[in-house]
Amino acid sequence: MSFARSVLYPLVTLFSIGGVTSFYYEIKTAYLVLGLILLLILHFLPLGRVSNQLKSGLLYFSFFVMGMLHFQEFYRLPDAHIQNQAELPPNGLKRIKIIKPLGTNFFSYTFLGELRQWEDVGVEGEILIYQTKDSLTIPFQRGQEILTKNSCRPIADNLNPGGFSYKNYLKNSRIYHQIQVNEDNTVFYIKEPRPPFIDLLKLREKVEVKIETVSLSKESKGMLKALLLGERKAIEDEILTSYTQAGVIHLLALSGLHVGLLVLLLMYLLTPLTKVKFGKTLRLIMILLFLWCFALFVGLSASVVRSVTLFTFVGIGHYINQGKHSFHYTVLSFFILLVCHPPFLRNIGFQLSFLAVIGILWIHPLLQRLWNPSHIVLRRLWQLTTVSIAAQIAVSPVSIYYFHQFPSLFLLSNLIILPFFGFFLSLSLVVLLSIVLELTIPFLFPFYEKGVYTLNSIVFWVAQQEAFLFENIYNSLTSTLLLYGILICGVFFFIKRTFARGTWVLLFLFAFVSNLVIEAKKENAVNAFWIFHKHNESILGHQKGGVLYYHTSHEGNSTRLLLNFTNSRLIKEKRKLLLKNSYAQKGFRLLLLREVHAYGIKQIAPTHILLQKNIKLNLDLLLEDYKPKLIIADGSNAPWFTERWKKSCAKYKVPFHDTRKTGALKITLESEE
Repeated sequence: MSFARSVLYPLVTLFSIGGVTSFYYEIKTAYLVLGLILLLILHFLPLGRVSNQLKSGLLYFSFFVMGMLHFQEFYRLPDAHIQNQAELPPNGLKRIKIIKPLGTNFFSYTFLGELRQWEDVGVEGEILIYQTKDSLTIPFQRGQEILTKNSCRPIADNLNPGGFSYKNYLKNSRIYHQIQVNEDNTVFYIKEPRPPFIDLLKLREKVEVKIETVSLSKESKGMLKALLLGERKAIEDEILTSYTQAGVIHLLALSGLHVGLLVLLLMYLLTPLTKVKFGKTLRLIMILLFLWCFALFVGLSASVVRSVTLFTFVGIGHYINQGKHSFHYTVLSFFILLVCHPPFLRNIGFQLSFLAVIGILWIHPLLQRLWNPSHIVLRRLWQLTTVSIAAQIAVSPVSIYYFHQFPSLFLLSNLIILPFFGFFLSLSLVVLLSIVLELTIPFLFPFYEKGVYTLNSIVFWVAQQEAFLFENIYNSLTSTLLLYGILICGVFFFIKRTFARGTWVLLFLFAFVSNLVIEAKKENAVNAFWIFHKHNESILGHQKGGVLYYHTSHEGNSTRLLLNFTNSRLIKEKRKLLLKNSYAQKGFRLLLLREVHAYGIKQIAPTHILLQKNIKLNLDLLLEDYKPKLIIADGSNAPWFTERWKKSCAKYKVPFHDTRKTGALKITLESEE
């Protein structure tokens, strides 16, 4: 225990901090390598006068440098990467291998591919592939290779502030480009020897097909796919939203809870092996083989890989009679996963799952000390309560930071569902096996349907208690980190109450409150006009302090955009802004042009002109009459109109902003004081 606290935990923490630092500061590899060698030499040199604390500090700092070096080198793109091939012809012949399917919608199939060749040049790098879909389209298969001359395009970023950036999400995995292909692109299929694990993935696809053929409701089929195949997309959005609002969305993510229950079931079924010679060893090998085959079977999804890695360490620990040190195995598996795949560090699921496990292992025992009921039922209920609270405490700051909501009825949901969820998961497994083996078990499907209906009904009821769902909560990154500082210091204080530890709690609390005051003061000083981008719509906003005054051409279509914006900053309220054809503030005069006759108002003298709804006008004459500082075209205009306007603005040397290409426009206004 002392070794883990004094060596393992600090080293892993500093390695992770080094990785995070590399995202913001880049240092030449040669300098990092030289510094690492120097630190290790100083640590291992037999310098008698150097204290052990200093030598330990050198070792700790070397892990910080290792983290920077490892992450920086992982994200350093080789010369052959697609990002470094600007000189190659855009329409050159490309050879791409299909890695795996990512999803489908009404218009296309989406795949992850690996670029292998561009004309006669060997290239590398993963790429997003969109295969145009119609009734006759045969989707690509894993392991296939395709040839196409279509050009690769950079992945578009989110055009409005506060929204989810798919570009940054893919950039974390070193994916920067996308390509659209269809049957008319002269795409040829090239067969390639299949890797062994492809057979497991093919088996999974066959299982999905079999599930679709049985007489179960759509909700039950989706539940089976989510719980046992990791296909959460098979569940309807309305159901997913209800599980999120009820605070039990983790039940639908194939992760630690599900893998742990499967491991317990396997250990119980294989208990007879422990009575024979080498039985424990055989049981461990069989469980580990099952875990990794299962991970391959569901497609090596990030959540399953995390869980299987953790339970691998836990299983080995139990085998060598060291099973009580689960926290050590959690930290060790965290470190191994970061070494093997650095993008995990910025993966939301990775962060939430490990925080939940750490909360259960670290905070749960402290809560258990508060009460020790003698009755077994009360003891079990109290244990479930403390586990749920511990996990929620650990994940809440990050969850609020990303999702801006807090389901206060999470405890009620977990207390009602978790005691029976193990049975429900086992029942799901029995149903799946009966489908795969084509067994007819009387009343099994109706019983399962009833279970799915009951589970969803409970979740729906909890989710409908809107008074207990706190939404639209803003929490900055700084506030999130300070909250974890308070939490960590608070746990240490409750473990051992000392003056020094209590002081650290108060210091972090003071820093947190001070940061809130500074952020609020900074936000109250904001005075800016926004022109957002929305396809076929016009959405404008004036943020003045903590209030957003907004105007939209279609209220229903702008809800999500405005919600993302307000959730990304300290906006206290939203108010509708009534606009006709102009809007004026100190030093700022905006003219909105939807109709030709609207711009003949000389007295406005606009500083900015917004063109909307494909207005047909002589822009050259307009530029001569008004001489504005900026011409803006929003998403309500067609691309061919904006291209023509852009040329006119270039002729008169007037800046032009197209929200379709450069995203939302922020215009900082003068203070009215």
